[in-house]
Amino acid sequence: MTGGGSRLPYAQPMSAAGQFIAELQRERRSGKVSSETEQHLKHEFRRLGWNASASALAAAVAEEIDRLDREAATLRRLRADLFGAT
Repeated sequence: MTGGGSRLPYAQPMSAAGQFIAELQRERRSGKVSSETEQHLKHEFRRLGWNASASALAAAVAEEIDRLDREAATLRRLRADLFGAT
């Protein structure tokens, strides 16, 4: 292209889903989020579409938080039951 603006895909603004995943990857690299959580959310965002509404994306994140809360509760219960630790 000559004399005009770029029409390359990377010149487009990043979607909300893309921004969220980019931030999530930074948190994973610093050890604050597991790669499993990152993969779950990437899968959900792909399923919803990268240009899904903010409310749909937020609902997917809320479902992941609920899943992690259930997992943590189970681990706490097992720890208490088997090791007597609280």
